[in-house]
Amino acid sequence: MLITKFDLYNAEWLDLVFAHRNKNYGAYELRQSYGRTMAKSMGIAFAAVALLSAAAIIFKAKPKPIDNSRTIEVTLDPSIPKPPVEAKPKQPDAPAPMEHQKPAAPVEAKGFTTPHLVTTEPPTDPPTIDQLKNVAIGPVDAAGKSGTDNVAKTDEGTPGGTGTAKVDDGVHTLDGLEVMPEPVGGAAAWAKFLQKNLRFPAVAQEQGVSGKVLLSFIIEKDGTLSNIKVDRPAGYGFDEEALRVLKLAKAWKPGVQNGQNVRVRYSIPISFQLATEE
Repeated sequence: MLITKFDLYNAEWLDLVFAHRNKNYGAYELRQSYGRTMAKSMGIAFAAVALLSAAAIIFKAKPKPIDNSRTIEVTLDPSIPKPPVEAKPKQPDAPAPMEHQKPAAPVEAKGFTTPHLVTTEPPTDPPTIDQLKNVAIGPVDAAGKSGTDNVAKTDEGTPGGTGTAKVDDGVHTLDGLEVMPEPVGGAAAWAKFLQKNLRFPAVAQEQGVSGKVLLSFIIEKDGTLSNIKVDRPAGYGFDEEALRVLKLAKAWKPGVQNGQNVRVRYSIPISFQLATEE
């Protein structure tokens, strides 16, 4: 592709553009002298910039040295009185030695020491164990009847007791018990155990009856259940099923009275409810 270079400000193009137009109008003259005017303006601008740069370099002022010294002038006014000078205290004169002074006469004195109490009786050795076997003990020695009657009896024990609590093997009730017995895991664990192991008797299911069995047992000191029996039977196989399940139960937490585990009688009802069809 051929690219032609042309200048719109060339005289040939200007004549072509302004053909059949008024060339005395200012636009024709401006376009005709545009190149010369631009060159003249650029030359003046560059000359001005160069001149200013040279002047700045030549006439650059040198910085004055900074004087860091400070002079303080003090003028003394003779009319201002000077502060008084504190006078030093005068040392007292040493006393003159007294001539012909006689020494003082000595004074009679007695030495005083702290008194100590000293017993006049010679110390005595305490009696031996053999000497105290068949005699009574008193503040002084005294003559009298000797024998085992004078010695205090020790087989009856002391008023404070022997130091060990009496073993409690009785069966307690829940009234007044310090710590109540309970299943391990609480009531929720006990209900879960019964629900898992109880079976509805076939006889009662055939007859379509429900029942409640009241049982009692003793919670031993180690928590095991003993003496399980039916206090109020319900029949239809409910009693046998309740006994069977209680014998499977694990040991409970035992009851506590006076700081020791005790045997506790406990009663519990077990209900057998036949599900009704809706």
